Amino acid sequence: MELKEYIDLKIVHSIHTSGRKSFRSCRRRWYWTEKQMYYPKTTPAPLEFGVAFHAAMEKFYDPRTWHMDLKIKQSLAMMQFKGTCDEQIKNYKRMNGELELAKQEEYENRLTLGLHMIKYYTENVSRYTDVGFTPVEVEVPFEIAILSPEGEPIWCKCDHCWQRYYNWIKKEYKDAAEGSTEDYWKQDWKGLPVTYGGRLDMLAMDDLGRYWIYDWKTTSRILDEDAESSFLTLDDQVSSYIWALRSLGLNVVGFVYVEIRKAFPSPPKELSRLYRGRKFSTSKTEFSTPEQYMLFVSENDPLAYAQGLYDDHIGWLKSEGPKFHQRHQIHKNDKEVEMAGYNIWLEAQDMTQDPRIYPQPGRFSCNTCLFKQPCIGMNQGEDYIYTLDSMFEKRTKHYWELVDEAQEQKRSTE
Repeated sequence: MELKEYIDLKIVHSIHTSGRKSFRSCRRRWYWTEKQMYYPKTTPAPLEFGVAFHAAMEKFYDPRTWHMDLKIKQSLAMMQFKGTCDEQIKNYKRMNGELELAKQEEYENRLTLGLHMIKYYTENVSRYTDVGFTPVEVEVPFEIAILSPEGEPIWCKCDHCWQRYYNWIKKEYKDAAEGSTEDYWKQDWKGLPVTYGGRLDMLAMDDLGRYWIYDWKTTSRILDEDAESSFLTLDDQVSSYIWALRSLGLNVVGFVYVEIRKAFPSPPKELSRLYRGRKFSTSKTEFSTPEQYMLFVSENDPLAYAQGLYDDHIGWLKSEGPKFHQRHQIHKNDKEVEMAGYNIWLEAQDMTQDPRIYPQPGRFSCNTCLFKQPCIGMNQGEDYIYTLDSMFEKRTKHYWELVDEAQEQKRSTE
């Protein structure tokens, strides 16, 4: 078969950004997750906030409705968020029974938070920042072969790849497979091609005909523009996604990293009694915008506002106050993209050609690692397999495969 046929049939060894990071962080943990498919046993949350919010953004930026009035798109996004949340709570109840009071309150608070975030974002951010481009597609999956500088693919013959290939053989050539042994099919097998896979939140085209990759991140803390955002220039996802789409022939010039804070601006709280002549709070822990705060106190405490008693706080809101949105636009030149592809090719060989497995302890990474207990047990000669089987579940599919299936099912019903 040609490489494209392997990819179309989804019989490949797919490498993802998360796997690359895990491999570099600790090979033992990578092996337990990527190869042995151990995943933590978790109780599903009543509301998976990030999933629901991404569904809302997917609806808001849908190319089919992008030309519509902002209020219509806002309503569609909020309906999508609410519908996704309703489906999540329905599934949770089906698996766990009725919600406890605390869980019900948590669900309702998160639902309210999401709807207010969408309302603020669409009215106060998108209206002014979503200019100069048009959405082309949302939730865009990609899978490309990883090739050497000479254009040669990498072939993997690991047990997982063989099982995936043999399952396809048994399905595609059912009669022939039943009349032959597994060794018969394996004798001339060269392996499965190693590919790079991922999913874009949005692909957009600017007014100059250039493509941009957009990625939405909900966060409790906006990155410091100068001190921390520079990591995006080296981020695996940014460089690899641009390289992947350029490999598909698209003129992708950069990546737009969109941060949306898990909060929304609200008017200041009224104090129980006057404080230094003011009726309303000037606490820096409350979230307001300068415009909202100024309008509110001028209307509801006009005397104190006229006397300048709120000037210091309004000045702080303007200069250092909370941010609710931030966009980072990262450009990549041809050399950077070429180097990203070359590094992925080198790394893919390390990951697929029988890598040596050993722990890579770190002062901070081990403290938060979910595999800490079985890892220590293995080092001490204990029955770490029992610990793994007790604390984790073995899955047959990776998380991205489940996401792809869910998206395909969703598209088929639209």
